[in-house]
Amino acid sequence: MSLLALFVIAQILGIYTGLIIIQDFAKNPFVNSLMVTSDANEPTNAVFFILYILLGAIVMVLLIRFLGIYPIIFRIMEFFLIASASSIVFYAFLRLVVGYEISTIAAIMLGLLFSGLKVVTPALKNAAAIFATAGVGVIFGISLGLIPLLLFLIFLSIYDYLSVFTTKHMVEMANFIVKKDLAFTITAKEAPKRKGEKEKRIDLGTGDMIAPIMLEISALSISPIATAFVFLGAVTSMGLFLNIVWKKGAVLPALPPIVLGMIVALGLGFVLGFY
Repeated sequence: MSLLALFVIAQILGIYTGLIIIQDFAKNPFVNSLMVTSDANEPTNAVFFILYILLGAIVMVLLIRFLGIYPIIFRIMEFFLIASASSIVFYAFLRLVVGYEISTIAAIMLGLLFSGLKVVTPALKNAAAIFATAGVGVIFGISLGLIPLLLFLIFLSIYDYLSVFTTKHMVEMANFIVKKDLAFTITAKEAPKRKGEKEKRIDLGTGDMIAPIMLEISALSISPIATAFVFLGAVTSMGLFLNIVWKKGAVLPALPPIVLGMIVALGLGFVLGFY
C-alpha cells in the first residue's frame, strides 16, 4: 500500500535527520535551540506536552468554526510549519557536504523555497507532509527522554481515542484538512473499479507519523538497535491498521495501535537482551 510506503519513508527520514541533529547538538547553536525542554528526562514534561496538544486542538477547532471561510489563515499556518520543519531535514542532508554554518543558512532558505513551491504546486502535499513530519518528530524526540516520552505517547493515545469517538473534534479537523487539501495529512487514492463508484481515499494525519519518529529518536539514547525495534513495531502496527481502515472505510484513531506496537516491540528487544 502506497500509504505505508510513505509512512516508512517518513520514519527513515526522521531517523536520519535525528542522527545528524544529535551529532551536531553540542556545536551548533541553531541545533541546540531546537530542544524545547530544559531537562529531557523530567517526567512532568509529558503533562506539559499533552496540555500543549490540547490547547492547540482547541485553538484549531475554534479557527475552523469561526474563520474556516478564510482559507488564507490556514495556508499561512501551513507555509510556516512546512518551512520551519523541513529546514531541519534539509540541514541534515546539507551537512553531508558543507559545514554547519552554511548548512544552517542554506537549510532555512531551502525550507522557505520548498514551502513556497507547495503553495503553487499542490501535488507536493505528501512530500511536504513527510518532510515536516520528520522535522517535528526530531524536535520532540530530542526534547523528551524515553520515560517522559512513553508517558506522553500513552496520554496522546488516550486523547486520540477520545477525540475520535467521544468529542469527535478530531474528525471535524480531519474533514476540514482533507477538504482544504492541507499538508497536515498524507493521502492515498484509488480510482473507482466500476462505473458509478466513488474514488477511494484514505488520509493519515501527520501526528500519526510524528509519534513513532519521536520514540525512534529518543530510543537512540539506549541503542540504535532499540530504535530499530521501535521502527519495526511502528511499521508492523501501521500496516495492520491501514489494512483494517482500507477495508472498512471507517475513521479510526491510529495512535493507540501504533503506540502499543512500538511499546511491545521495544519491550521485546529488551527481553531478548539486544540492549
